[in-house]
Amino acid sequence: MPSVQPGSLIVVTGVDGHLASATAIRLLQKGYKVCGTVRALKSGNYVRRQSVIHLASPVTMDVKRPEEQYVPAVDGTVKPMETMVKHPSIQKFLYLGSIGSVIMTAKDPTKEVITGNDWNIMTEELVKNLDDPMIGFHIYVGSKLVAEKVAWKFMEEKKPHFTMTALLPSVNWGSIHKAMPAPPRQDDVSMANISTFIHVYDVADIFVASLTSPEADGQRIICNGERTSYAIVCNILRKAYPNGKVPPTDPNEPALAYPGADVIQFDTSLGAKLLGGRWRSMEEMTLDGAKALIEKEQRGWDKED
Repeated sequence: MPSVQPGSLIVVTGVDGHLASATAIRLLQKGYKVCGTVRALKSGNYVRRQSVIHLASPVTMDVKRPEEQYVPAVDGTVKPMETMVKHPSIQKFLYLGSIGSVIMTAKDPTKEVITGNDWNIMTEELVKNLDDPMIGFHIYVGSKLVAEKVAWKFMEEKKPHFTMTALLPSVNWGSIHKAMPAPPRQDDVSMANISTFIHVYDVADIFVASLTSPEADGQRIICNGERTSYAIVCNILRKAYPNGKVPPTDPNEPALAYPGADVIQFDTSLGAKLLGGRWRSMEEMTLDGAKALIEKEQRGWDKED
């Protein structure tokens, strides 16, 4: 089993993104060298590289038809893998999937634990209803699901010289890099029923740990921290920033975003093991994110320093 040690050169795709920038920072802190890409990869990007961490994928809820997001998601996964086959120096392919690929499975989530062996079986039908107000969310989940399946099929059929690991995180919260651009505004409905979150640096740390862990090879690793609701988030912010403009919340609002969310259980044991046993708390996620956003607002979104 390959082990990619510090000092190795790692390709990080989509390095200007939220999670990718955090991953690149962690790699550098651990002594790795980083080749970051922001658009399509060229063959030369892989020469003498030891691993590829593929984080680039369309992230938008503002689409109305599946093919608008499925095609770039699949192409953006297959083309790098086809190029990697030509470069024997590549030892590991670390892929960013989504926790959405293991929700809505054949299991009864109130009685059975969701694991990395499970697959979403419902989104394929959900994306057919183009009038669904949640269609943008379903298409995004579907694009991640289809692209990941294509990647595993590639591994099975081509049997390349490198291993693959897929991380399946929930929504990433927490710190943002100072050079991040202002995010596009998303329709509120796209986030309305989400109650699973993880600190962006927890995911970044698991990516880095996977480089040296044979146990991660060939695995789908579910990455999920605390469950919450926006009422809980507002309470955290209100306590930390008593003079801040925090939206009022209803004290009778359910503790989680939707009924039953608290009974869904995910097996996150491998991710926790790679992380050292502790996921960052919702309070840490919220306050790290708030601090970074306030600093960006004060500095100006267009300024890097």
